[in-house]
Amino acid sequence: MTDKIQVNLRLHKEVVLELKKKAKKQKRSLNNLLEVIIDEYLQKHSSNEGGFSGD
Repeated sequence: MTDKIQVNLRLHKEVVLELKKKAKKQKRSLNNLLEVIIDEYLQKHSSNEGGFSGD
């Protein structure tokens, strides 16, 4: 069983189309691409004080 929570997001159509292109090039789903982008952002911007672990 997964501990993931579903989140709804509203984006401009052009942004979604561009993300879908990038996901297809990387052989990922759009959802997986967004998850990777967010994980990378949090890793880069987390502090040393109990920052995001990614898992």
